[in-house]
Amino acid sequence: MSWSGERSKKTAQSLWSWLPEVLQYINPWFSSLDISAGRRGVREITSELSETNFGIICITPENQTSTWINFEAGALSKQVDGGYVVPFLIGMKATELISPLSQFQAIIGDSKDDVRKLLFDINDASGGLEIPRARLERAFERTWPEFENDLRSISAISSRDNLPTAVERSEADMTEEILLIARQLDHRMAKIESHALPADGTPRPSREIRRISEEKFIASSFAKIGWAATHSSWEGESVVIVAQSPTGSSQSISRDFVDRVAKSLGREVVVLGEAGNMIVRSNLP
Repeated sequence: MSWSGERSKKTAQSLWSWLPEVLQYINPWFSSLDISAGRRGVREITSELSETNFGIICITPENQTSTWINFEAGALSKQVDGGYVVPFLIGMKATELISPLSQFQAIIGDSKDDVRKLLFDINDASGGLEIPRARLERAFERTWPEFENDLRSISAISSRDNLPTAVERSEADMTEEILLIARQLDHRMAKIESHALPADGTPRPSREIRRISEEKFIASSFAKIGWAATHSSWEGESVVIVAQSPTGSSQSISRDFVDRVAKSLGREVVVLGEAGNMIVRSNLP
């Protein structure tokens, strides 16, 4: 378990104590040294990672820009082959994570359902040591109230660390993140194109598969800024997107945002309102 700062450390300590009560076969590890101080040796980290198949990174709003948090996240993702790297969030939402931590599937610490899923994932990754799900569910329900109280106490702690404050995410940052994810999806989809066979047994055209990825990219991009992309169509060298604004909001769509979407799609983007009126057009040809 990785940590940096007071709240992050207490979260790691609480997890270290609680996890073996639910999954008796696991042996969690975390250092008593604050990684933000840079006192933990790379050799020690590498040694521990070589025997690890599941990494939990305790993230708070004030520590996600910590150099050592991001170092360990990268080290875990490279070392834990076929395993998991999970940001465990305290006092923040998954949408507040910044890259590179946002590339991992995060767990909301005060969400009972999220933490239950974390336990099931750990159990599934145990390499033959897993316990029956019904037994795990009973152990979770029995021990959750005490662990939840610990997390509430930790969330209430004010940051006393001289660490960066919470980061406000810009439209540019979120769009760049979505583009990165979309490119990763395209790479994965390219690998399975030859295996993507519909009911009639004929290969699915690669353009159709890529279009699905682009539709998801458009929807995710607009959702990140609070808008809904209700429809998109490819007309010549342009993409026409019909967008719906947030209910009761006057938030506009910036030209910079549309230009970034256009750049990622490689064509002009025209955004229309539901009434057919043009909201904004990209500057890219």
